[in-house]
Amino acid sequence: MWSSIEQIIKPESFNEALALGQEAGSAFFSGGTYLVGTQAKTIHTLLDLNHLLSDHIEQQSNALLVGAGATLQNMLGSASGMLATAIIESCPSKNIRNQRTLGGEIAQGRPDSDLLVYLHAAEAKLHLNDSETLIPLAEWDESGIISKVLIPENDTKMERVSVLDSAPAFVIAALNQTTETITLAIGGKARKILYAKTAIAPDEQKIRVFMESVESLFNHDHFGSPAYKRQLVSNLLCEMMVEK
Repeated sequence: MWSSIEQIIKPESFNEALALGQEAGSAFFSGGTYLVGTQAKTIHTLLDLNHLLSDHIEQQSNALLVGAGATLQNMLGSASGMLATAIIESCPSKNIRNQRTLGGEIAQGRPDSDLLVYLHAAEAKLHLNDSETLIPLAEWDESGIISKVLIPENDTKMERVSVLDSAPAFVIAALNQTTETITLAIGGKARKILYAKTAIAPDEQKIRVFMESVESLFNHDHFGSPAYKRQLVSNLLCEMMVEK
């Protein structure tokens, strides 16, 4: 690991892990790619969750039920279409995909994770700790430990804008359109992932408010102004809706 790490603890249960996780200087550990990448000096205790998390992937009716301990690389064996694309684009390195877990990818909360943006638009749901209750990803308050993820198999589309295909996208837009609703998720080099669900034909005022929220997500940087990124999002959403 790294120099500040003093101990690695394997909690016997989710409850014990949650209690230990409240202590200063502790961090949950599964795949560990993000932890090793940052090597935060404030962390001195790693709480190893690997024995608590399943890596099982189960095909259900129109959905995948994925244990949070499953690696992104293992998921590629069951994923197809845009889900598989989102996995690869969120983590282009096969070596890292062999370590990075689905639970860790969600818990990290990267707005520029193609996979996380996709999961919001696809309306994925989470099992927390040892509960069998499902919580929509978009409603998760980041408390608890993700144990399983239910990923609907639907017609979610996703588009991205990046300097290079292998680079993190600075604008990501995902759309899931049914006969009654449109679910949207916007991310990239942004403050957070913006999630919205609306009727199939929202009025102009709702569209205006949503696009203002999109613009507020982004900073002015070398990728362009917030207004420019708003226009990119608008163009990408229009393209995906036309494809429908």
